[in-house]
Amino acid sequence: MKAKFLGGGNEVGRLGMVLTTGKYKFLFDYGINPTKPPEFPMLAPPVDAVFVTHSHLDHLGMLPWLTRNGGANIYATPPTLAVAPILLYDTVKIAKIENNTLPYEQIDVDNIIEAFQAINYGEIVEFKDISVSVHSTGHLVGSGMYQVSDDKKLVFTGDIQSIDTHMLYGIKPIDTDILVVESTYAGKEHPPRVAVEENFLNSIAEVVEREGVAVVPAFATGRAQELLMVLENTDYEIWIDGMARTVSNVLLSFPKYIKNFQRYKKMLRRIRIVRNNADRERALHGDVIITTGGMLDGGPVLNYISQLNDPKNGLFLTGYQVEDTNGRMLLETGSIDLAGVATKVNMDIKSFDFSAHSGHKELLEFISGCKPDTVVLMHGEKREQLAGEITDREVILPKNGEEFEI
Repeated sequence: MKAKFLGGGNEVGRLGMVLTTGKYKFLFDYGINPTKPPEFPMLAPPVDAVFVTHSHLDHLGMLPWLTRNGGANIYATPPTLAVAPILLYDTVKIAKIENNTLPYEQIDVDNIIEAFQAINYGEIVEFKDISVSVHSTGHLVGSGMYQVSDDKKLVFTGDIQSIDTHMLYGIKPIDTDILVVESTYAGKEHPPRVAVEENFLNSIAEVVEREGVAVVPAFATGRAQELLMVLENTDYEIWIDGMARTVSNVLLSFPKYIKNFQRYKKMLRRIRIVRNNADRERALHGDVIITTGGMLDGGPVLNYISQLNDPKNGLFLTGYQVEDTNGRMLLETGSIDLAGVATKVNMDIKSFDFSAHSGHKELLEFISGCKPDTVVLMHGEKREQLAGEITDREVILPKNGEEFEI
C-alpha cells in the first residue's frame, strides 16, 4: 500500500488521505479549514471510493469539488450523510456573504447527495479482494473509523474520543496491522470531564444569580448537543439558535447512534428554539443561549454579544479557537471584530475544555490497544511528542504531498 496526505498530515484540519492498493485508490476524508479565507487541501486524483469519518468541515468541506470533477461513491454513516449537506450549503452561503472563492458551487452540493452511500457500524463494503468496515470513534454522533482488510489490516481513525460522554461511548481499540491515527492533542492532556462540567454549571449559576444571561457559543455538530445534555438536570430557561437547532433536530432520526436517546429526546422537548427575530428578542431574557458560531466568526452569537455586552452576562467558550478567528482574538486581546469594528467584550469571559478529542495519554493507550506494527500519526502539529513515546512500533510522520509506502 501507498498513501499520501492532501492535507491534515503535519497539521490540524483540511484532512484528506489517498490510499493506493494494488487495484484501487481510496480517499479518506476531504476537508477545508473554515478560516477567512478558507484553506483547501491539494486536489485529489480520481478515486474509486471516498470514506468520510464524520460531519465536520475540516473532514468533508471539499467533497463537492469531487462531484464537479468526476466524483465517486461517498461512504459514511447515516447521521454523517444527513448532516453533511447542512454544513456544505452553509459553507456556500457564508462564502458568498464574505466574498470568498470556493472551488465549487451550490449545484455541486445538490449533486453530491446522489453519490452518498450509507454504511452502519459493523457493516462491510466489498471491493473484490478488499473489504472496508466502519466502527464508532466516540467523537460525535455517527463518527466512524474505517478498517481496510486485505492480506493485512489498516485502520484510518479520523478524530477520536476515548472517554464516555453524555451523547456517546468512547472509542474502543480495534486490532490492526497499520494504524493511521489523529494526534491533535499530542503533548496535551484534558482536565477531567467531571470537573469541567462542574465548573461550567457553577459559572452559569453565578450568571443567572446576578440576573444575567450565559451565552454559550458551540459548534453546531456535536458540541451543542453535548452541552444540552450537561444542562439536563437544571431548570434554566435554555434557548438554542443557529445551525445547532437544525442539526439537533436532524439527529433525532438516529436513535441507535445516541447513547441516551430518550434523555436526549426529552431534553430537546424542554428547550426553546429560536426560529425568528421575535424569538431572538425573547432569548435575551432567558438564562442560557446555546448558539453558533463556535469561534465567533459568524452566526447569531455576534448579535447576542452586541446585545448583551455587559459584565453581568457571561460569554462561555467551549471549543478550540483557531488562529485568525474572532474567538482567538477575544482570548488574546479581549476584543472581537463586530461589523468591521474592533469591539471590547465586557462580558464575563470564560473558556471550558469540552474537547471531543483524546488527550496525549489516551492516544497512547488507544494505539497500544490496537496492537499495530506500524503507526502513522496525522492531523497534529506536535506529533513528535507522541512518536517519542511509541518505542515498540514503526512510526511514520507524513508530510502533506509526500507519498509514502506502508
